[in-house]
Amino acid sequence: MKCKICASHADYFSSAEIMGKHTVEYFRCFECGFIFTEEPYWLEEAYSSAITGSDVGLVRRNYHLSKIARVLIATFFDSKGRFLDFAGGYGLFVRIMRDNGQDFRWFDRSCANLFAGGFAADLKDGRRYDLVTAFEVFEHLVDPIAGLDEILRCTGSILCTTDLLPEPAPKPDKWWYYGLEHGQHVSFYTRKSLEVLAEKKRLNFYTNGATVHLLTEKKISAPLFFLLARRKTAHLIAPLLINKSLLEDDYLTVTGREFR
Repeated sequence: MKCKICASHADYFSSAEIMGKHTVEYFRCFECGFIFTEEPYWLEEAYSSAITGSDVGLVRRNYHLSKIARVLIATFFDSKGRFLDFAGGYGLFVRIMRDNGQDFRWFDRSCANLFAGGFAADLKDGRRYDLVTAFEVFEHLVDPIAGLDEILRCTGSILCTTDLLPEPAPKPDKWWYYGLEHGQHVSFYTRKSLEVLAEKKRLNFYTNGATVHLLTEKKISAPLFFLLARRKTAHLIAPLLINKSLLEDDYLTVTGREFR
């Protein structure tokens, strides 16, 4: 097997039962540490429900990430710019960000847009975005390079979340992030594998060392990103950021009536 990121040799790592029925092999790259499953023939079944029943942290995650994103945008980007949430699920994050004054749009092929109706994006319209967020997306990518290429067609900066593999790498039944119960996670990254991915696309890579990462054409302060992309820091700073909410304008856009 060849690594899907650096093309180095990848060998058998472990096997595990997913979704209570499929025995799946996992492979690990000797060079960058990237772990990936065998060809995921089970994905159509796994995505019969786009949001898994075990994702009980969805609301809390969007709440925390909205604060981190607000702080990072205010520090490294233009708060009045145009933004996209790629694979945005129910649209909760987009709605939170628009309520906080950032012009976010939603895109997701697999999930119903419940909270950001009227603000869906068409990736074929040629629009560019100052920043694209891709939260809990990379671990779903069967082909990480192709997935990254799709996002980069509309931006030069991607703020993503995916949990980095612990060291030493745990077996599938020893780490919750493998997602054995739902089978949707097929790619698992080390810091080095994300660095290689960014380097292949001539992007700079920044991380908080755990979950939040930025691949971007910009050159920024790595220590500052590390500090601001942490939950405690963002929760302290975010309340100080004041932008006019887009809620009233959005109501007018969606209904044709003023918000009174």
